[in-house]
Amino acid sequence: MSREARAARPPSAAFLCDRCGREVVQIIERTGRAAACPGCGREHDLGRAGALLESRLLPRCLRCGLDRLYVQKDFNKKAGLWVFIVAAALSIPTWGLRLVAAPLLDLALYYVLGDATLCYGCGTVHRGFRRNPEHGPFDIHVQEAVDRRPRTA
Repeated sequence: MSREARAARPPSAAFLCDRCGREVVQIIERTGRAAACPGCGREHDLGRAGALLESRLLPRCLRCGLDRLYVQKDFNKKAGLWVFIVAAALSIPTWGLRLVAAPLLDLALYYVLGDATLCYGCGTVHRGFRRNPEHGPFDIHVQEAVDRRPRTA
């Protein structure tokens, strides 16, 4: 899949509902309608994104408005774990050859898959937007600065 084809996918935002914890996925449209939770029906406002649809450049989170965002590969972590588990299980009868195939598959997926932009504050996953040069990879120091929850000693 080319970069143009990945960029052509409709912009969306995915996050967990505050009330019931189910995942809410909303395609971003000009109408700016609220995202409804499939579990409890609660509506979540994602702000007005009309100008964002033209540029497809995301300056801040659509859900909470925070300007602290980071970029990572848009890959399901559970699927990645299963690739490793299957390769490890198959390495015994094939004398370890499958353990060579798993990193090659991982490398191929790295170049094929697109990027997702995540919010440090609320964890919303934004897909279908161009990569903003102001947003780098995950930084634990930024996460700790944004995360203001009380911690135990």
